[in-house]
Amino acid sequence: MTRRQVLSTVAVAAVALATGFVVAGQVKAQLLTPSNQVARYQALVRSVQDLESANASSRNEISALRAQIDGLETEAAGRSAATQALEDQVSNLRAHAGLTALHGPGVEVRLANGAPGPDTSGQARYLVNFQDVQDVVNLLFAQGAEAIAVNGRRITPLTAFSGSAGQVVIDQGPPLSSPIKVSAIGDRNRMVSALDDPSALPDIRARQVQFQLHLTFLGIADLTLPAYDSSLRIPHVSPT
Repeated sequence: MTRRQVLSTVAVAAVALATGFVVAGQVKAQLLTPSNQVARYQALVRSVQDLESANASSRNEISALRAQIDGLETEAAGRSAATQALEDQVSNLRAHAGLTALHGPGVEVRLANGAPGPDTSGQARYLVNFQDVQDVVNLLFAQGAEAIAVNGRRITPLTAFSGSAGQVVIDQGPPLSSPIKVSAIGDRNRMVSALDDPSALPDIRARQVQFQLHLTFLGIADLTLPAYDSSLRIPHVSPT
């Protein structure tokens, strides 16, 4: 074999070897690509599973928080209802005790002295006295009055009436004398009917005939009564 043939053979062998390396690399690359795709797919699947697990955990936490919020709102609503009920009760008690000003429909009753005349009782029965005022107040309360004031002084369940010689003292307030106005808020028609009843207030009715004692009344669409004035101090009493 000549040298040229040897060189030709060596060249052919080198080309074949290079071609083989190239073909082997391509085959290897083609064999690795599906494996890489599978790995990437598996990695994506794991990521999705991790996210789903995290979302499920978050949903559970959110559900638990919502349940806590619902419980707190229910508890707060219960407390609000109880608080409102207590506030309403206190408000009613304050109104009943005369501690709040009120307005509404009602009646005004006026009592005024009559004319002097013969009286065998030894009393000046033509004068308005504290029993007259007390009788009117009691009648109005019995007929559903929600609040009453006498000459602007609010009457309470603890109010006491006293006086003499035509003077009327309410609680420890200053003496009042004729004319005296009794204002009452409540069922106006019911109170007017009671005042118009000839059998009601018999002592006042009798003195109306004998001494012309004045008793007049009028229904009012909207009356305003002040709160009880607790600032008045008991006379003749001083701290020791």
